[in-house]
Amino acid sequence: MEFIKSIFKLQLFRFLLVGLFCATFEYLSFNFLISTFTIRYIIANVVSIVLAITINYWLSRAYVFEKSRYSKRDEFISFVIFSILAIVLNQSILWFFFEIVHLDIRLCKALAIILVAAFNFLTKKYIVFKA
Repeated sequence: MEFIKSIFKLQLFRFLLVGLFCATFEYLSFNFLISTFTIRYIIANVVSIVLAITINYWLSRAYVFEKSRYSKRDEFISFVIFSILAIVLNQSILWFFFEIVHLDIRLCKALAIILVAAFNFLTKKYIVFKA
């Protein structure tokens, strides 16, 4: 039981749980938008990312990083800046694998989420929520 408690205390584990939840939400909302509303994939991607980023900010603030040396205002501004960079990176990866490599759009989205996850963790841990 102590081992399980110690795992939940690990920041990386909490980040992975929050990230998995938000990535699942992002992936499902993306698929919902492109299949239900036949929205162009680039627009659906931005919408799904913005929704997931918003959820991720609140969960990261509450459960993952908890403390920051910056004011909430500065923290949020840096979060938004790095989120915009993550959107650009995600869009580029999605476009490349769909338009150039010609993979299925759902696989492209999954690859983009996985590849951007490392960028998100590093920028949040060492810049946005740096304690």
